[in-house]
Amino acid sequence: MREIISHLILPLPLFWTTSIFALVFLLFKKKKTARRLAWISLAWLLLISTPFIPDLLVNALEKQYNTISDKDLKALDKPVNILVLGAGFINDVRLAPNDQLSEAALARLSEGIRILCILSDGKLITSGWGNREKITSAEIMAKTAILLGVDSSLVSTQKKPENTWQEAIEYKSMHGDSSQLIVVTSAIHMPRSIYLFRKAGLNPLAAPSNHLVKISKEKDPWYWIPSSNNIKKMEAAIHEYIGLFWYKLGGS
Repeated sequence: MREIISHLILPLPLFWTTSIFALVFLLFKKKKTARRLAWISLAWLLLISTPFIPDLLVNALEKQYNTISDKDLKALDKPVNILVLGAGFINDVRLAPNDQLSEAALARLSEGIRILCILSDGKLITSGWGNREKITSAEIMAKTAILLGVDSSLVSTQKKPENTWQEAIEYKSMHGDSSQLIVVTSAIHMPRSIYLFRKAGLNPLAAPSNHLVKISKEKDPWYWIPSSNNIKKMEAAIHEYIGLFWYKLGGS
């Protein structure tokens, strides 16, 4: 149900729905209403394709957790499990495992490996199911980590979870809370992830990665130009807000 609601109110479906209604009213000779709906759809498209609102919504989520520092990592005084949440892949056997991972999955994994390299007593756990594939996201990430130099004895997987809540439950079932848990996921997804892991009775540290809003010291004169990337950011933000709201209402 949550996925259905999320898809129905995503930016582009709303644009096309309004545009179709404008066309329908035009066909029924309701020109005034059709004109209003056409202007609304165009205004909406401009709003979601320029960076101002998308960046505002994304940044409100991403700024809640800072990148975990080397100093904070070195201060940890007990064994650490680094859980990298799944983010999708394409099982194209022509490609190396790292090239099969989605951009978000690769960014999450690289942050997990960075953290592992700093720690003196850490293990890497990759997570995620395979949908209809015979191999899982967890396995592809694990293979990539090993290819990039991580000792295989330090890598394990969670292959069953289909979503973040299941990842939290699976981790607690497999590992309990004896080790310090660090959750690695996309920065925009981190507020929902931490909420769910705490709901599961865990107390993880947040290690956000794959930030969508990145602020350069150099001003980009073309920042305000409409682009499809801004629509993607808007979609990602709405998806996260709906997901967080759904779980806080008691959804699963």
